[in-house]
Amino acid sequence: MQMMLSGKRVLVFAADERLGGAAARHLARHGATVWVSGRDEDAVNTLAEKIRADGGEATAASVDPGDRDEVRGHLTEVAAGGPVDTVVNVLALTGVAAGDGVPYHDLDPAALTGALGHVVGAQFLTGAEAARVMLPVRRGSIITVASTDGRSGRPHTGALGAIAGALEALTRSMATEYGRNGIRVNHVRTGHSSAPRMFAENALGRPVTADEVAAAIAWLASDEAAGVTGQVLEVSGGEHGTTDAVAREGERHVELDLP
Repeated sequence: MQMMLSGKRVLVFAADERLGGAAARHLARHGATVWVSGRDEDAVNTLAEKIRADGGEATAASVDPGDRDEVRGHLTEVAAGGPVDTVVNVLALTGVAAGDGVPYHDLDPAALTGALGHVVGAQFLTGAEAARVMLPVRRGSIITVASTDGRSGRPHTGALGAIAGALEALTRSMATEYGRNGIRVNHVRTGHSSAPRMFAENALGRPVTADEVAAAIAWLASDEAAGVTGQVLEVSGGEHGTTDAVAREGERHVELDLP
């Protein structure tokens, strides 16, 4: 039986992150040939070795997803060997780096703008450069990833909400711009985090795993999602949210999905 991603050529940026590694392994298990890249050369080399040991096809590269020359060079090199089917970027920031836990009136504006520039800038860059190599062949899939903070309205989350909200808006705009060229652009909103304090109460009563998020990424990369673009696919276990920061203050933050 043919696997869901057989014959697909997929690039995963920030694959040296936990979620990026899970996504790359999941994509390879479904038959994709993957190029894994990140700033930690040892980490991506180790990841590629593990994928190959499991019977998959993987190539590692040291690429800073925020460096235009490196991103363009990497994409151009891969595209020279055949069409790029999917580009995934899971770049994120730790809560500390994003100002998590700091009231907005005490947050350094440079922390907010710096975090936005770092994450949104890098995801914009990999998406734009992916579109550049996908336009000539008139097909492809671009997938961005961010936390549920883009819709939660949780307090004291620093730049996390702004980053996630901006990425969702960027995804919708790119989807509209490139849809008629056969390029799909979608976003995965996830409650997964390696930081326990970011776990919010959800319908499942447990955190979602990196593998569960990776499964959603793999589906969006597949032809089974051929009619899906400009969408936000949430993988949070039905999050409806309390953070420990709110709990410590004796409050409960509940989100209502109003029509």
